[in-house]
Amino acid sequence: MASIMDAFNRAFEQGQSINRASVPVESDEDSAEESRKQDEKKRAKKRRINSHRSKHTKSRKRATQFTVRHAVPQVSVTTKSFPEILSVEKHFTGTATESHELIVAETNFFTSKNRDNHQTHVRPFDFPYVRALIQRAPLPSFDIHKFNDREKLRANVEAVTRKYEEDFLREPVGSERPCLMKSNCEGLQISSARDRAFILREFLLPSEMKEYEKTGKYKTEQRLCLMCRRKELARAFINIRADGMSMKLDSTLQDYRNIVDVKGEYCLKDCILSSRHTFEGLLDPVVLHIRSAYRLKEIDGVRHYEQWRMAYPSTTQHFLFPAPSN
Repeated sequence: MASIMDAFNRAFEQGQSINRASVPVESDEDSAEESRKQDEKKRAKKRRINSHRSKHTKSRKRATQFTVRHAVPQVSVTTKSFPEILSVEKHFTGTATESHELIVAETNFFTSKNRDNHQTHVRPFDFPYVRALIQRAPLPSFDIHKFNDREKLRANVEAVTRKYEEDFLREPVGSERPCLMKSNCEGLQISSARDRAFILREFLLPSEMKEYEKTGKYKTEQRLCLMCRRKELARAFINIRADGMSMKLDSTLQDYRNIVDVKGEYCLKDCILSSRHTFEGLLDPVVLHIRSAYRLKEIDGVRHYEQWRMAYPSTTQHFLFPAPSN
């Protein structure tokens, strides 16, 4: 019995030893080389997959079909579309600086006239050119009382009463339009009104007021208020007098005049007027604009300015009392 078991054990051990001998044993160097090759194959396969995916996912950029053309517009030059630029500097003499100032002002003046501009006041950079147009050297033998064209010029100058003007020294109500100067209106510069200062309504001449009452429509051009008109007249008048010049005899600065030294009207001392021997653009008196002459008052909830420093004329003085000559 023991011999059979021993024989069986020996046979089993011999079979195990044969199997172990048939399995090849690789060296460490061979296994490392083989693993390196396997890793290289995996990386190469991964690169091929990624490159294949990128080819299919990224679309080829298409060339733009939009063409850019730089075409310079061509306009035919005609006398109607491009009128000749007028030049008046040859009519005036002066230094080189004054001549340059006139040329710049002249160019700006005609440029503004070629636009659809409804403003009626003179812009600051146009003023030198306009001043040169209306001014002239004073005539030594001039006498305003012998000026023959006075009545012809007065035909376009309307008389305005004090009561009529005071109705325009208030803020606009309803459909009334404000002053053309808007935020630069003189009504906002009255210091006595403080934070209650306001923009005045536009000033209409009596003939324009009648036309508005008849048609219910304003003129296209918006106008200045009464204070701004007084200011512009005073500015032009004082410039002519400060330059020691006179104004051309066929022109006038005013389109309205005030009545003076009559009951309920203005005193002559509160107005400006050309001197007897120099025509400075004013044939008849116009009230001088002084900011301190106004004060705020409210009537029925509407803000007004009262001409409290402009006294009424005395009833004892005759209206034909001669004005002092300058």
